This record gives sequence, structure tokens and C-alpha cells, in this order.
Amino acid sequence: MNQRELEREGMDLKLVLLLLLKKIPIVIITALAGALLCGTFYGAWHSRAAGRRLYEARSQYYITFEEIEDKTFFDYYYNGYTWNDLLSSDLILGYAMELLPEGYERNYVDDCVEAEILSDVRVLTTTVRAKDAAEVTLLQRAVEQAVVHYAEDGEKLELIEVIRSEEPVLEELSDHMLRAAATGAAGAALAAVIVILLLIAVQDAVYLPEELEKRFGVRCAGIECGNRELQRQLAQNEEWLLKGNEYPVLSMQEVLNAGAEVFARIRNAGGVILSVPQGKRNSRRLSAALHQLEIQDCKVIYAKITDADERLLRWYYGRQGNVRSSAKRNA
Repeated sequence: MNQRELEREGMDLKLVLLLLLKKIPIVIITALAGALLCGTFYGAWHSRAAGRRLYEARSQYYITFEEIEDKTFFDYYYNGYTWNDLLSSDLILGYAMELLPEGYERNYVDDCVEAEILSDVRVLTTTVRAKDAAEVTLLQRAVEQAVVHYAEDGEKLELIEVIRSEEPVLEELSDHMLRAAATGAAGAALAAVIVILLLIAVQDAVYLPEELEKRFGVRCAGIECGNRELQRQLAQNEEWLLKGNEYPVLSMQEVLNAGAEVFARIRNAGGVILSVPQGKRNSRRLSAALHQLEIQDCKVIYAKITDADERLLRWYYGRQGNVRSSAKRNA
């Protein structure tokens, strides 16, 4: 059976699910590894980020606009972008730099300060961030004075007052270790399932008697394993198919390695019994062995699946372990 035929055959979804369930320990181990890996990386990042946290202090201002006849909303409109631009201008930042001690660079101070209008255009909030709490306080006081002073020159402004000035506090850093570990576990488990399903889809292993009969047209007497019921069924089928005759029992590899004497013995006996190990990547070897036997004019009496996983069979067929086989029907 070639690859194209295998692809056309489709998948036994029940068998695929059971094969996937057998790999659950691998999925669990992979998930734990993913959780550990992501948790470790997140922990390292969190520790590093915690060491680089800044102090911050917020100030709020109330803005009183000039009374204008026929005023519109846009006459009083100052948004967050506008205030950030103003903070960087000479009108505010330039004035603040005059209040600060020598040694401060304008670009540094500009990077430490930001402004925002949360809802009401009459309430402005500025935030100052720096590594040192004392420096935050120094910059905050200079910015507050500069913003209040801006009311003297700002368009349509009458008065700006500081209504709230917070003390510097260390930035909060949320800890999402559990979320990172859970995400790593879920991602790793999903990746493991996908890989396992892909491997199941592309492998050419034989697990069930039906597969031997459907793929290769070879009668399967049954399955060799520790299950007494399956062994009883196999013995009954073999007795029916043998009809008192004796045939050589060969593995696929033995057929592929066989010389003229072995094929002569098979022909003299009237056929051969093939043993096919369960779950091995052996469909291509089985096809080659069957082709070799056909060329040598050797008949395959039947095949039997060996080294079977009893638990897998019990899951697939049920607790009774009744294997659907056409051995007698096709005899």
C-alpha cells in the first residue's frame, strides 16, 4: 500500500483518540516543563523589572478659564496632548528649568514629566517619575510652580491652582507569576498534543486486525497478547485457518531477508504465516514483504498481530475484548 492510498484511507478517530490518551503522561510532563520554563523567565523578568522601578508623584491642578461672551466648548479646550506639548515648551519647562539647581538637562527633566486630562478639561494631572524620591519631589515642586505661572501667559486662562500634591511612592509592579505559568503550561500542552496528532497521522503502524484486512487484504487470525479471551479467539481462528496443516511462521524482516531456500520451503508447505508487531512503523515493510512473497509465488495463509498493547485493545473493543476479524469469513 503506497502513501497515497494510506492518505485516502482516512483515520480511525476512535483509535487516534486512544493513542492520544496513551500519551497523556507526555502531555502532562510537557505542560509542567512549559509552566516551569515560562515561570522561570517571568520570575527573572519580574525581579529585574522590580529592581528598575521608579518613584512617582502626581499633582492635580484646577484651571479657571476666562469668561468669554458667546463662548464655545473649543474656547476652553485643552486636552492631554496639548498639555504635554505645553509642558515641553519654554512657557512651562523653560520656567521650571530656571527653578532647578544647575546640572539638570532639559531633555532629562522633559522625559521625567507627563500630563493628562482624565475627564474634566478643568482638572489637569501631572506625573513626575525618577529613580530617587528626593529628586521626584524637587522636580515636582518646580513643575507645579511652572504650571501655575503659565496661567499668566496662557490663552483664555485666568488661574491655575494646585489642588493636590502627592508624596513620591514606588511604582507598583503587578505579579502575574501564576498567569505566566498557566499560559506556559497550556501552550506547551497544546503544542505536545498537536505534535502527537501529527505523528499519529503520518505513521504507518498497524494496530488492529481490521487495518491488516482493509489495507493489505491479508486475513488476520487475531492478536497475540496476555488477554485470555483474545488468545482463545486467536487459537480458534488459527485452528480454522490451518485445517490441520503446518506452515512456516515468519516476520516481515525474515521474509525480506529470505533466500531461495526459504521461499522454496514456503511454496512446498503451501503458504506462510506472517507475524506483524503492533504499533511499529511497519506498513511499508509489510507491503514490501507481501510484494516479495507474491513475486516468489508464495501464498500468505494469514497474519497475526504480535506484541499487542492489551490496555489499548480493551479501550478500543470494550472490556470483553472481542476483536472484529474476518479470518473465518474469508477462509
